[in-house]
Amino acid sequence: MKELSTEELIQALNNNNNNSHTVISRMSNNEKEAALDTLADAFKEDPYFSWVADFQSGDTEKERKMKTMNKYFFQLQFYLYRGVPMVIKDRNNQVVGTMNICPSSSQNESILRMLLAMIKYGFPPMYKSKAKKLYGPNSRRRLEASEVLVKRRKAHMKGIKRWIYLPCIGIRSDQQGSGHGKKLLELLFATADSLQVPVYLETESKGNENLYKRFGFRTLEEHDLVAPNDESPTARMTMYLMKRDSQ
Repeated sequence: MKELSTEELIQALNNNNNNSHTVISRMSNNEKEAALDTLADAFKEDPYFSWVADFQSGDTEKERKMKTMNKYFFQLQFYLYRGVPMVIKDRNNQVVGTMNICPSSSQNESILRMLLAMIKYGFPPMYKSKAKKLYGPNSRRRLEASEVLVKRRKAHMKGIKRWIYLPCIGIRSDQQGSGHGKKLLELLFATADSLQVPVYLETESKGNENLYKRFGFRTLEEHDLVAPNDESPTARMTMYLMKRDSQ
């Protein structure tokens, strides 16, 4: 059995994208910047990204620094995971939500691809010489500790040729609660079910875990991220590794 291809995924998305009230479409090159800004804003208070940044108390520029860091990582993610980024727009044709959907055939990370990404986008913000002024002392080690999530994902999906990975879904902060996220997820699940493939994701809060359980996910593992020599009060970050079987 062949892995799920990008072409198959795109065709299934087209077949299941029947929402007549809100515009959901594949992200165009002209929409990439708006999509990245949307994700950077959507995750500006995200527990995982805050953990990676290791902001110190009293940081008055936390939101700006968070958005800068988030935008870098989502840009990197779009490059590393050659999936199918989708956007949802409001009545004014403005991008208000984004999700990246990756077929199993695009899951193979390589050192070469990572190096090419570093050449294209530069090193992560916390690796730069002035990083100590921008992010906390544990930031770089926490980012490196997060690499275990790739290994856990491969372990959980070992032996499954055809599946979908959802690395991110985000709605602009001023549009959250409007139903846009639900519409994106409904398209994803309709697509996965039509292909008869499971969906895998990682999330970083108990609230999100409960939300995804209502959509049919089950938790495969609760994994604690801890960076070496990080003895700070916020050293531990629990991630919920989840899977939804086709229905």
